[in-house]
Amino acid sequence: METSTAANNTTAEAASNDGNQLLRPLWASVLLIIVLGIIILLTVLGNLLVCVTVVTQRRLHTATNLFVFSLAATDLMLGLLVLPFSSLTTIWAKWPLGSVFCNIYISNDVWLCTISILNLFAISLDRHLAVTRPFRYEFLVTKRRVYICIASIWLSSLLLAYVPIHVGWNTENGCVQNVKNPENCIFELGNKTYAMFISIGTYFVPLIIMCAVYARVYSIAKSQVKQINSVVKNGNTSTIKKKKKLFLRFGQSRKRSVKRDSQRGAVSDRKATITLGCVVVAFVVCWVPYFLLFSVKPWLRNKVNMDLDLFCLWLGYVNSTLNPFLYAFYNTTFRTAFRRVLCGKIRFFGDDRLEAYCRTPPPPPPPPIASCSADESEMTMLKPPYSYNN
Repeated sequence: METSTAANNTTAEAASNDGNQLLRPLWASVLLIIVLGIIILLTVLGNLLVCVTVVTQRRLHTATNLFVFSLAATDLMLGLLVLPFSSLTTIWAKWPLGSVFCNIYISNDVWLCTISILNLFAISLDRHLAVTRPFRYEFLVTKRRVYICIASIWLSSLLLAYVPIHVGWNTENGCVQNVKNPENCIFELGNKTYAMFISIGTYFVPLIIMCAVYARVYSIAKSQVKQINSVVKNGNTSTIKKKKKLFLRFGQSRKRSVKRDSQRGAVSDRKATITLGCVVVAFVVCWVPYFLLFSVKPWLRNKVNMDLDLFCLWLGYVNSTLNPFLYAFYNTTFRTAFRRVLCGKIRFFGDDRLEAYCRTPPPPPPPPIASCSADESEMTMLKPPYSYNN
């Protein structure tokens, strides 16, 4: 979400008067170009790989992975349609593309960032249902309902982004921004009500709910592992005696006993803890600084240090760079699918290291977590809360 500062305007005017088109010294501008280029490249390639993998691998055609695809598609569009122009406003003193395209670019910025955040929010609710309602999950979360949810997110975010900016609701005087001075492409935040509504409604409320939901998911997963470990440790095998022996299926029909699987389930729980922790920490670290600054700007009348403003902005963008790693690359099912996609194309390059990677067998998928009913007479296999292969 591109924002404006008085310092940015002052620096731009000074640079213009000196005949210099750069906001910073040449060495700093070159360094910025390299860093921002790496961020854009990772964002585009990472999310493109997720999109291609979900589309081409039938195993991933699930209701849950529709949210993952929507998230990756949003972040991919952000990397293609927004980040290059944000780099332009970060490095150059003048905006060369006119006020109309400037407002479209800013609207796209707000639109895609909002979709990305709301997709993360939807994924957290989906994981909560998968863990708290395992027996009704497939009935509650159908593909049709997921399509409706995703369409609602995209449409509501589009209206929230385009209407206020092109009507002038975000400015203090109600005029459309950047019309009088088309060489400065800025996102004005003069309307206090608008700034508070956007920051609270599209970030702080989803953040609070996400933290509560993921805390609940982790608590339930941890409780499940403790219950099954207690059953095995105390020798309560009523169900095992009835069915002689309970086996779990891993990968290609490999079987393990309950005792060994409970130990592996504990490992899965620790991995789930790491994943959920990374998800929440990344979301907080990347977006809290920006939205705190976003909320107070109308009271500061946009008198914010330019470099601080841009740092918070790009830190928020980095969340879209991290999302493929947090929500897909870390998951065993996705990593196996990535291997199929990449190894189908990789021999074209003739790289021995890549060939060796393709010949290495993929790791087995994580085991499900076993949960016990209240009377411990029945054991049910639940998939880990970080799995997207429901």
